Amino acid sequence: MHFNLEEQEQLAEFKAWWKQYGKWLIAGVASALLIYALYAGWGWWTNRQSENASKLYDTLLVSAQKQDAAGVLRAAADIQDQFSSTSYAGMAGLVAAQVANAAGDMVNTEKQLRWTADKAKSEAHADLAKVRLISLLIDKGDFAGADKVASGSVSKPFMPLLLERRGDIQLAQQKNAEARKAYQEAWELLSKNKEVPDEAKRLLKVKLDAVGGL
Repeated sequence: MHFNLEEQEQLAEFKAWWKQYGKWLIAGVASALLIYALYAGWGWWTNRQSENASKLYDTLLVSAQKQDAAGVLRAAADIQDQFSSTSYAGMAGLVAAQVANAAGDMVNTEKQLRWTADKAKSEAHADLAKVRLISLLIDKGDFAGADKVASGSVSKPFMPLLLERRGDIQLAQQKNAEARKAYQEAWELLSKNKEVPDEAKRLLKVKLDAVGGL
């Protein structure tokens, strides 16, 4: 094949460029392909995990409808052990705690709430578990434990509930002034939210009135 002088110069420049940078270009392309493959594989894996967790969660719900506490706890443990990265693990913990509580099993109620509060991937599931755990600890008379949970943080939508629970802790210890302060803070947030059910507002107002009102 015949090349003119200009083409020969361009070819020589390309060969020199390729010698210097070609291997890095190949490495970059290979890295991009690897990242894509990993991403695609991760997507397949997470979808598979979610599907399997969903099946176990359906089993849990069937047991819950039958009030089969042992079956619910087994299914919850399987989901939490095998599929803790899915949202089903948090949901399973909340349902299992509710069923265990109905069965009078306070040990497993607390266990499920603590797991969900600490490990649920969904912030909402974790926050709901926290406020329920605080109520359980108040009922146990474990005010130090309840206060420890209540001193933590929650997402903005759950802040009124957390403040209300802080008030409940103080009220249970007959610290009315402290309870009133917490209830007032909760009311300031709750009363402005039109999406909150009226029943929740009425309950908080009753508590607030009981310690001196606004």
